[in-house]
Amino acid sequence: MTEQSERKPGIIGWEITDHCNLSCPHCYSAAAKRPHDEMSTDECRSLIDSMAEIGVGTIGWTGGEPLLREDLEELTRYAASRGIDANVTTNGVLLDRRRAASLMEAGISVIQISLDGSTPQRNHQIRRTSEEEFHLIINAIRVCKDLNLRVHMATLIGRESLDDTREMVKLGKREGVDLIRFCGFAPVGRGKGDLVRKRFQFSDGLDDLLAFAGEAQNDGSIMMAFDVSFGPVPPEFGFHKCVAGMETFYLKGNGDVYPCTALLNPRFRVGNIHENSLEQIWNGPTMLEMASYPRDTIEGPCRTCDNFDYCRGACRGATFAHCGDLNSSFPMCLYRAAMERIPRKVN
Repeated sequence: MTEQSERKPGIIGWEITDHCNLSCPHCYSAAAKRPHDEMSTDECRSLIDSMAEIGVGTIGWTGGEPLLREDLEELTRYAASRGIDANVTTNGVLLDRRRAASLMEAGISVIQISLDGSTPQRNHQIRRTSEEEFHLIINAIRVCKDLNLRVHMATLIGRESLDDTREMVKLGKREGVDLIRFCGFAPVGRGKGDLVRKRFQFSDGLDDLLAFAGEAQNDGSIMMAFDVSFGPVPPEFGFHKCVAGMETFYLKGNGDVYPCTALLNPRFRVGNIHENSLEQIWNGPTMLEMASYPRDTIEGPCRTCDNFDYCRGACRGATFAHCGDLNSSFPMCLYRAAMERIPRKVN
């Protein structure tokens, strides 16, 4: 068996619907109030069969808002029958006790709930939620914890929300979440608009972000994680090996396949399951393009950085989203910010 055929996607993201009850300005999938492209239950079951054949281990149901799919539990149970686990990412507004218990019975053990503000006002500022919706989200966290479901709280850190991050940590600890996942702003989907970019994108002044990241990494009282959009974070300032197309892929509701959630741009589309089989797409040569992207083509500060061999220029998908160029240096590097803090020796 060749190395190519031995690859298995351990965890994949599946946009099971692009329908959403919210309309967040920064939404990476540009989710809509009405569904555009959505597979039927039978189509999803057939696709789950294909996923089992190529060795998918876990499906991350995402959207849009996955809870708007009434067949979500049915699909979760079917995936389990094919040896595939599943978890859910939700905005939490529709997640009451009945639905949480139903998801748990179907086999869901981890639910990621998106919350981008520590108060109704702060969450409205970022996600356009009402005060009632904020309290529904908090109740969803409490219901899940009461049912012994693992809760991961996902919260966006952008320029406009950075000053609320410490309050978000306090909220997460108070509600007993199992993990706080800090998500970096990426200008994709609705986030590509100039006004949204101005609100969330860090162009400079990374000192406050660096200080918070250092605090979070040293706080042993709750698990916290930073996604790839932040690049190397303190204290190690290392970076993960790119697994795009190697151990993961992302499936859009219209059937388009991308090597990773960080690569949601037409430039990186590797196929569509309505045109080719999932096995053909997974084993196609373009699936591995980003994981094997030659880092010696990167230009700018990254190439002269003493940390380059360790972090390898950080995530190319995040870099492309911000800069539109795969060979650009990572634009919001916390390592560079940390090095700029160190006084230079004077001879």
